[in-house]
Amino acid sequence: MKLSIITICLNNLEELKRTVASVLQQTCKEFEYIIIDGGSTDGCKEYIEGLAGVSQWISEPDKGIYNAMNKGIRIAGGEYVLFLNSGDELYNDGVLAEALPLLKGEDFYVGHSMLNRNGKSTLRKTPQQMSVRFLLEDSIMHQATFTRSALLKERPYNEQHKIVSDWEYFLQEWVLHNRSYVPLDIVISTFYLGGISSNEKSARLNDAERKEVIDALLPPRVQAEICNHDAYYLFDEKLEKKIQKALSLPPIRRDIKLLRNAFKFMWKDIWKACRKSS
Repeated sequence: MKLSIITICLNNLEELKRTVASVLQQTCKEFEYIIIDGGSTDGCKEYIEGLAGVSQWISEPDKGIYNAMNKGIRIAGGEYVLFLNSGDELYNDGVLAEALPLLKGEDFYVGHSMLNRNGKSTLRKTPQQMSVRFLLEDSIMHQATFTRSALLKERPYNEQHKIVSDWEYFLQEWVLHNRSYVPLDIVISTFYLGGISSNEKSARLNDAERKEVIDALLPPRVQAEICNHDAYYLFDEKLEKKIQKALSLPPIRRDIKLLRNAFKFMWKDIWKACRKSS
């Protein structure tokens, strides 16, 4: 089986119906569909029981979003996993027919998403080239990410974090373990803003969790150098490779190497700025 689509839900029956419809209406049927319900009391369980196109499902209390997602990972039989959580939907009926032939053994395949806020849609494009700087400032969309399931089974999502574990997972796998990233020029999904990660009440928790992850990986000085927004600063491929190599070293050697490269590029930028102003 090429693909496992996993949907998690909790007491949002109408949103679940929208997600399920987008999956079961796909013209390509070469996937299994798994639904993990957190013990809903609004009719989700009864709705799932009556569905003909669901391969496996669980309905029981969980310990949060990533605990539920990990439950799905454990029973997934596909070579790749796509998380399409309750409320989100595949972009059109032919998305999987277009995307599945492109999944050829790399670790992460990431397409574009449509962001829907109050009925107004905006295209969210995935980067053509992945960079540390992008990951420190932004995130890929898990609703548009086909992840090799063997990676998720080997190291599931961090259940200690409540919002950012999917971002944390890709950051660590791509930077520390040199996993491959392939952009897909296809709109995979529609993401409806308003979930836990886009709720204003959760913004501070999101920032705190991201900071915790970044601080564990990069010294503050290196973070500042990477996220320098001056117009003359170009985050080139050479620096990318140096940072990736340094991050794979033991902690003290990692920090020394990162700081050395940071100072090297800082003087390079100062020299460029001086030449520009002269």
